[in-house]
Amino acid sequence: MVLTVTTRFDAPTLARPIKLREERDNEGVPLRTGCRVWSCARLLSRRLVDAESFSIRGRDVLELGAGVGAVGLVCASLGARSVTLTDRDEAALALMHTNVRLNGYYDATAVSECEVSVERLDWGDVGTYIQPPNAFDYVVAADVLYLPEHCQALPDAAAAHLKPGGRLVVACGLRRKGLMETLVAALRGKGLNPLIDGNALSLESDDVDETTALTAKEHEHDGAQIARAGGYVLVTCDAPEDWKPPPPPPPPPEDNVAVPDPVVSFPSRVTDPVVSLPAEPGGVPGAASPRGRVGAEDDACSLSEVGSDAASAMGDFLDELAELEVGADGASGVSRTETNAREKKNSRDDVDVGYSSDDASEEYPPFRVPVSEPERVAGAPSEVTIRAAADSLRRNGFVVLDPPEISARGEKNAADGLVRFETLRLAEISTDLYLSRLTDRARCLGIDPETDIFRFSEICARARGGRRFDVTAERRAGTLFGPESADDASAMRVPPPKGPEEARASALRAATSWHAIREELEPWITPVLRRSGLMDADRGESEDENEDATNDEDATKRSASAGVATATGCVVSLPGAPAQHFHADGRARGIANAFVPLVDVPSDMGPTRFRRGSHAWDHDDPYPDRRARRLADAAEEAAPPLARGSVLLYDYRVMHAGGANASAAPRPLAYVMRSRAGLEDTWNFPENSIWDDEETEGAGEV
Repeated sequence: MVLTVTTRFDAPTLARPIKLREERDNEGVPLRTGCRVWSCARLLSRRLVDAESFSIRGRDVLELGAGVGAVGLVCASLGARSVTLTDRDEAALALMHTNVRLNGYYDATAVSECEVSVERLDWGDVGTYIQPPNAFDYVVAADVLYLPEHCQALPDAAAAHLKPGGRLVVACGLRRKGLMETLVAALRGKGLNPLIDGNALSLESDDVDETTALTAKEHEHDGAQIARAGGYVLVTCDAPEDWKPPPPPPPPPEDNVAVPDPVVSFPSRVTDPVVSLPAEPGGVPGAASPRGRVGAEDDACSLSEVGSDAASAMGDFLDELAELEVGADGASGVSRTETNAREKKNSRDDVDVGYSSDDASEEYPPFRVPVSEPERVAGAPSEVTIRAAADSLRRNGFVVLDPPEISARGEKNAADGLVRFETLRLAEISTDLYLSRLTDRARCLGIDPETDIFRFSEICARARGGRRFDVTAERRAGTLFGPESADDASAMRVPPPKGPEEARASALRAATSWHAIREELEPWITPVLRRSGLMDADRGESEDENEDATNDEDATKRSASAGVATATGCVVSLPGAPAQHFHADGRARGIANAFVPLVDVPSDMGPTRFRRGSHAWDHDDPYPDRRARRLADAAEEAAPPLARGSVLLYDYRVMHAGGANASAAPRPLAYVMRSRAGLEDTWNFPENSIWDDEETEGAGEV
């Protein structure tokens, strides 16, 4: 059983305590070492807070092997300009995101001097290193050295990210013979001169807080064994201003990790707690000595060999750790977090301490495209209208095709919209009757249709008390329907209606009326979808949003697909329906919804609100950071009132929300869904029918 606990780190100089979410099993032992805050991280955090020699304010900080992010969040609280928390373990990354959010650094409205981000970084994989290189004033790490290969990989990662003139700070426990010697040799090989402080991180200090003392007491490998083996040690390296960082190493061959020989011995922590380690004779950083040249006297005073029996007693723990790390690596693939880390090319010099409106300064094209009277009479849009509508769909994520308000005679237009009024009237009547049949059936099943959440293949109500229904009766038969044909109507079907004869008849009438709307709608939306490129399978995820429509000379040939119709139906909002929360209908590129209002939809009837450009956001990101949240909050919104017979066409991915219906009349919007081959809406309608006598488990589903 996994236990999730929240602990705190506090100090008098911090503005507020830092909350830290951790995961443990039912015996208080962490599932992974990175899922808990160990004593070393708390000791280093206290040192950063108390020591005047650390000047964190206004600096860019990178934490390597951050675990739950404790040390980095302390740096953020101390006024760092930016903090980047990194680890390679997905469970640790998830906890980091949680802790960043818990401490308010993902809050779009919070005012903070520090921008905190989380990225996957594997020291042994240069492909995950943050770009540009050598951009951080501070690189910090706590309790990350358990195996000899860690002592080589950590300096590799640190040297690839530390600025000339920056500082590396590493807190570690002396767990195994030779670890410190290997670390120092590797740091020297990077042109860095480490300082070792054996007294800075003592568990015996009077100012050790209760949580740190309790952790060390409950876990011998974190307390007593570390103390017997030499305790915790603070390693700092100040990179000279003229330091030339070495290039990152190439990936090592599999199963062949080179470990430098231990070549340096250290004075006793008792007699000389702070030691500067000069470069080897001859001035060659990292020049190795033969293993046999290390004498017995040096061996006796080596920090990592004090209490070597105690270090040996930790063998089982470290061996199990090595097996755990290998297993974790072997099981993990390339995550979205890793992909974001590899693709991120942000300069630390470009990080703002506040939010700039420039982040949301994109100029969007008009989302309302007027249709002329000659176009309405012809029943199809002109090339100019197609181009403007496709540009809006591509960049705004939606477009409204407005029928002409003034007739050819110069009078208020009482003629049809883009869909004939008679077609709309028949759809309004048949939808109202069909919805009445379905809600009556819901009541027979013990469902209150105006308050309950329920989903069936014919009708869905997705919000409690929403008074908003999505009804359908005509859908495509399969998901992988293959290439589009000249006439894709043959692939649509009306599912065999169930229930009493009156219910089956109402379903057929509704489906027939929506199909008629679809036939009149096709000439208006098909050329727009083709021009937009939304249905082209071979286009990139963001290519269609970024393309300049004015340079679209061969768009018709290149964007040959308009997709195929996969569903028709009607969304009805009753009087008193509350406003929806912003949401996307789905995440897949290549699906569009075309809505046709059966009645005029003025502002008091709650026209749908859209966030312009939101179809291009990363809807799969489970951990949107502060910048992403600010962009979302600052996104320009539009809620266009709709005229009867107009067309609202929008990308399935765009963020939108139905408005509150404050009028005394229902608001019915008929729709046609179009999808590129291989895609179909799978979120909204289940297979079970509301008329199934025995399968009524759809009630209550979200």
